[in-house]
Amino acid sequence: MNDLNGFYMADEQIKFFWSKVDIKESINECWDWTGAKSPNGYGNVRINGLYQKAHRIAWSLANFDIPRGYQVMHLCDNPSCCNPNHLVIGTAVNNFCDMLIKNRQQFAKNKAVGERNLNAKLTDSIVRAIRSEYPKKNQYELADIYGVTQTAISSIIRNKTWRHVQ
Repeated sequence: MNDLNGFYMADEQIKFFWSKVDIKESINECWDWTGAKSPNGYGNVRINGLYQKAHRIAWSLANFDIPRGYQVMHLCDNPSCCNPNHLVIGTAVNNFCDMLIKNRQQFAKNKAVGERNLNAKLTDSIVRAIRSEYPKKNQYELADIYGVTQTAISSIIRNKTWRHVQ
């Protein structure tokens, strides 16, 4: 039995875990999780009644327990990869910086942002108009004109919302 971050895996559980990983001959290739996955592509595995992320289990089995406050990051940027050679541990800040460096912070293709949000009261063209009119009119005037709150106008102007509109 192995002790992984405070829970135990019996040898048969470990064998079952690795049977769900498409292990390639080359350590350079991704070893994809073939079991259940979350909507964002991360492997899900249930161990002793608790759901865990498959790449975290792969890291722990191949290396050592994940220290408190650390995350397991994919060097390959493939969320279903369980190849221990593609995994490193780091902080949330490390993971965030990795995302920015690799330009992975883009909006999801099907994410309901802007006009794709069925509850949106504004359109892309109105947001552009708000941003161009702002120096001439104050936020309260713009809010009255476009039927939204001053807070919504402020968020648009500061690029906190509708960031995808240039």
